[in-house]
Formats: sequence, structure tokens, C-alpha cells
Amino acid sequence: MTLIASHRGGTHLWPENSRLAFDETTKLDVELVEFDVHQTRDDVLVVHHDALIDRMTDGKGPIGDFAYDDLMSHVIIGSGGETIPTLGETIAIFKPSKVDLRLEIKTREDGRAYEGMEDRIVRELLASGMLARSMVTSFQLSRLETFVEALETHGEQPEETRGLVWLCSPAIVAHIGWKGTLAALAAHPVREIGLRAEMIDPSVMAMFEENGVVVHGWAAHTTEAARTMFALGVASFTTDRPDLAIAARPD
Repeated sequence: MTLIASHRGGTHLWPENSRLAFDETTKLDVELVEFDVHQTRDDVLVVHHDALIDRMTDGKGPIGDFAYDDLMSHVIIGSGGETIPTLGETIAIFKPSKVDLRLEIKTREDGRAYEGMEDRIVRELLASGMLARSMVTSFQLSRLETFVEALETHGEQPEETRGLVWLCSPAIVAHIGWKGTLAALAAHPVREIGLRAEMIDPSVMAMFEENGVVVHGWAAHTTEAARTMFALGVASFTTDRPDLAIAARPD
């Protein structure tokens, strides 16, 4: 079964990564909600896509430079006055629902990791009882490896999650090729890959399946793209228009 993930809570329907978007996503016939996690200067985990708050709020600056209380003085544009939600608040919205989590581990604007963030994510997922309902993704394999190390520190294994997915950009594939992509996966404890929707075709699916790699999609924002994801049988895909994806789901 191909799972639908409401991307940032449905970016083309509601303000992305907002409580409004998340509340509305709980009402949809989707299996997953995709969102992004950063960390404030005082180690609070917050849900926001960009490393900077400039694009989506009335403030400016890197999340990692804000103390949490200062960050809360800025509101999300178009949200009716909402502030950036914490990971804990986001989990609380979805825990009573049927929608599971597709969490992306983000980094600072320059690509540096937030110190200790993966361990804090593991702690929050364990404390909320949501580890088994969480798919964890990142564009950096090293962040997923650190997440696995954090799991093991707490006596857990990757199999206790809904999956660990390396989000592999078109630029990476263009640079190292498919053989290099497979080699990169083989060097890390990750056997699932997320590819931009237009990169996936039957031959790509077959290549990864032959190598024991599960394929997920991202950026399937149109009806046609969603239909392609279902036809190819990807494990899951993200979409800014979950309503279109739901309507395109095969009977």
C-alpha cells in the first residue's frame, strides 16, 4: 500500500507547519504528516521548514540563534497569529488521530548539525509513545546514523520506527550516479530512500528493489504525479495537495 504524507501539513492548502495545517490534516484520509524539526539556542525542538524564520514569519534570523521565548514573539504569516509549534505540540495534535509522523531532521543554514538534537527527538518520541508511529527522514545520511546511535543509547532499534529514509536530491544523483547512491546507502544503517517524484520510473524501482532498498517519493504535488506514485507502488510520497492525492488513490 502506498501511503500519502501531507507535506508540511498541506503547504498549498494552509500555512505550512502550522497548528492550523496540522489540525486540518488530522481530518484527511492520509496516513502520514510530513514536517521538519529544528532546535533553538536553548535546546527546544520546534517544527519549521527553513533554518531561518524570514520566509514564513514576521521575524528574521536563524532558529538556532533564538532562545525559545524570543522565538515565540514572532508569528507565522497567514496563520491568524500562531507561533511556531514545538515538536511536543505537534505530537500532541497527531497522537489521538490516525495520522502518523514523517519527521525530517533538519540542520542549520550552513548544514551543521544541531548539537544533541537527534537524542532529544528520540526522547520526545519515546516519552509520547510515538516512536513506532514515526518515519524519520533526512537529506544527510550522517544525521540518520546519529539518530540510530541515539536510539541504541535508549535501548531501541531502527526497526521500532516506521522507517528511516534518506532523502536523496536530484543533484546528488547527478553527481554520484545510481551506483554511487547505492554505495552511499550501503555504508550507513539505512535501507530506504526518498526520491523526487519525477526521478522515479519502473527501472529505478526495479534497481532499488533488487538491492533491498525501499523507495519513497517526495514532491508529488499534482493529480498526475500522485497517480504515478500509486502506479509505481512507492512506499509513501509527500504532497502539498493531499486532497488531490486522496482523490487520485486507486479504489
